[in-house]
Amino acid sequence: MKILQPSGVPAENDWQKWISLLRVGPSSELLESIAATLREYLQKSRLSCFVLGISGGIDSAFLAALLHSRDIPFCSFSLPLTTNSSQEKKRAEEIVTHYRSSFGLAQDLPVVCDFSDLYDCIHSRFSAVMAATPLTGGNLQARLRMMFLYHIAASLGGCVLSTDQLDEFLTGFWTVHGDVGDVSPIQLLPKTTEYALAKMLLTELKNPEPLQAAIAAIPTDGLGITSSSLEQLGVSSYAELEAIFEQYFVLRQKQEDGKCKEKDLARLKILQKSVVVQRFFKTAFKRRGSLIFDTEI
Repeated sequence: MKILQPSGVPAENDWQKWISLLRVGPSSELLESIAATLREYLQKSRLSCFVLGISGGIDSAFLAALLHSRDIPFCSFSLPLTTNSSQEKKRAEEIVTHYRSSFGLAQDLPVVCDFSDLYDCIHSRFSAVMAATPLTGGNLQARLRMMFLYHIAASLGGCVLSTDQLDEFLTGFWTVHGDVGDVSPIQLLPKTTEYALAKMLLTELKNPEPLQAAIAAIPTDGLGITSSSLEQLGVSSYAELEAIFEQYFVLRQKQEDGKCKEKDLARLKILQKSVVVQRFFKTAFKRRGSLIFDTEI
């Protein structure tokens, strides 16, 4: 019996595919292609709009600004919970306020929906059964937000937009059934390329300040576990993270081709000890999604 790979997700050992994804660079053509594909998806699927949760970080800010600038129907919400900092809350509210959609119903919906009291109640009930950890608490927060976004999407005849990108995808830095929605426009886009596209988009916006603030912000998971996402990933920048992965995948391809030299094998051992490469293998199950068994024996 075979286990079928989810559509669009490279196999774990498809080193060349991962390398090519990491080398995708920014361009005006890429920016337009993302927007055009999103618009076409709505039209072909006969959906009313995209639904987007705004955290105050670069990923959701970039997508909100892009949808707004291209007049693609969407609804967005700031969804703060107890662990979000005041700076994150302020950035998220500014993004939702200034990058609103012309989609009619979007104008009548609230900018901020704070479910901290609901989270505290659920967290308390769950913790009474099994002691909570920062990880389980963070997962619960992500899933609570996603429940709300799907409620809105179902009510409006829309679909939920994912905001994860390639760096998070490679390292499993997201919550299953919590961060991933129906459409993932930047899932296979390197974070450094996303930052570059966001900076290109700044020149097109009447009010670039909310997006600029998100670009300048220290990336965090909003859970208060550490001072930044990069700290949890054991790197100083996303450029460093992507460089580690590219080196590792190139060397693994050389190894598979029987072309590895002694110095290459020594470098591989070093890279395999890095936090991000270890996360790549430990979180492989998340990228594969739900396992589907092929019943043809």
